[in-house]
Amino acid sequence: MKKLNFKKHPRKDHFNFFNAFDEPFYGININLECTDAYSYCKKERISFYHYYLHKILMAVNAIPEMRYRLIGQEVYDVETVHASATVLRDDKTFGYSRMIFEGNFAAFAQNVQAEIDRIKAGSGLDMMKGMVDVIHFTAIPWIKFTSISHARHFAVEDSMPKISTGKIYQEHSKIFMPFSVHVNHALVDGYHLGQFIEKLESLFK
Repeated sequence: MKKLNFKKHPRKDHFNFFNAFDEPFYGININLECTDAYSYCKKERISFYHYYLHKILMAVNAIPEMRYRLIGQEVYDVETVHASATVLRDDKTFGYSRMIFEGNFAAFAQNVQAEIDRIKAGSGLDMMKGMVDVIHFTAIPWIKFTSISHARHFAVEDSMPKISTGKIYQEHSKIFMPFSVHVNHALVDGYHLGQFIEKLESLFK
C-alpha cells in the first residue's frame, strides 16, 4: 500500500471539494455485453461467475483511481484490489467474503470456490472489518435491474467501489448483463470511470 501526496496532486481541489460531501458516492448502470465471454464459459465448462468476477477485478486493478482508498483523510493506492463479495447460503442468508485476486484465472477460481465453500458452511454475516483493499461486490442474478442503490452508514469511513451484476438476458443474438458501479467522487471522476468501463468491455471480447 502506497501513500499518495494529494496536497500536490492535480485533483487536490476536486478531492477537497467532494470529500466534504455528506454523500460523495455516485454511480452508473450499463448493460454489459457478454456474448463471447458467456459462450466461452459454456464451451469450456467453467463458472461464468468466476470468469466475470476475475475480469472485473482485472479492470479495477488496471485503473489507478479505482485502487485509491481514503484512510484517515489520507489517500493510499492499495496496489492490488480483491473482492468482498456476498455469498448466498442454502438457507437464503448471506455472508461477506474475501476473494483474493490472482492474475492467473485457474488460481483465482480456486480461491473463489474455496471462499464460497467456507462462507456457505458458516452462519451470520461473517464480517471482516478493516478491509480497504477490496471492492464491495454483489451478484443479483434474479433481477434484470436498470438502476441500483446501496445501504450506507455515513458515520463509517468508506471509499471502496461498489459493483453489482444482475440477471443475464438475451436480446436478439446478443447476451447482456446489468452492471452497476458506484465510486467515491473524491477519488474517482467520470473520466476514470469511463476508463474502467472501457477496459472491462475490452476484457469481455
